[in-house]
Amino acid sequence: MFFNGKSIRKPDIEFLYQPRPKDISQDVINSRGEEVLDNKVLIKMDTLNAIVAGFSFFNTDVRNIYEDLKSKDKTINIIFVNPKLVYGLDHILGILKIINEEDQRNIKSNVKNVEIEFLLRICYTNQIKYALKSNFGDSMNKNYVVVLISKMESKLSNTLSFLSSFGIEDSNLILPDTTKKNYILNSFFKDKFKGDSHLLLNNEEKYLKFLIEKAAISLN
Repeated sequence: MFFNGKSIRKPDIEFLYQPRPKDISQDVINSRGEEVLDNKVLIKMDTLNAIVAGFSFFNTDVRNIYEDLKSKDKTINIIFVNPKLVYGLDHILGILKIINEEDQRNIKSNVKNVEIEFLLRICYTNQIKYALKSNFGDSMNKNYVVVLISKMESKLSNTLSFLSSFGIEDSNLILPDTTKKNYILNSFFKDKFKGDSHLLLNNEEKYLKFLIEKAAISLN
């Protein structure tokens, strides 16, 4: 499925991408709109609030978990992301900043569902079918990075607590590594590079900036 119509203006990539120092204090985290809560992260951006957590679920059918959560509160956006597609928390933050910037600047997106928009952007596509296959294609996968989004911060912790009854939290699923880096490149950008040109993305800052830029223009 393609989304046509007016093109979405390309967001300011320098604004969207702010690398996180390895040794970062809680004061600095708070100044960027983040709070570390045990092994979870609370993100605050204007009217957007989100919690990011890694989960190893007891069952592979996360659709039932999604429907159970939605039946209790339809106002919360719940996104299950295959951890192979998540290159660290800054990757998630970059996509959330794109969505938040659209809202703050009243940029009209052709995608009205935030859950679908997030998946499209993290799969660098404007095709829903392709994004769903890329994210949920492994029927045996039980591990997901869960992103909960709401304009009401108070609802997030309750939803996360309920979610904990379906699996075990694992913050390591969010962390970036070489295996993830190669998987993302091979899955989404294999035909974008000639020869060894992908080696230009030879450090974390360049690579993450590349991913966020591609996510920003994915719906165009």
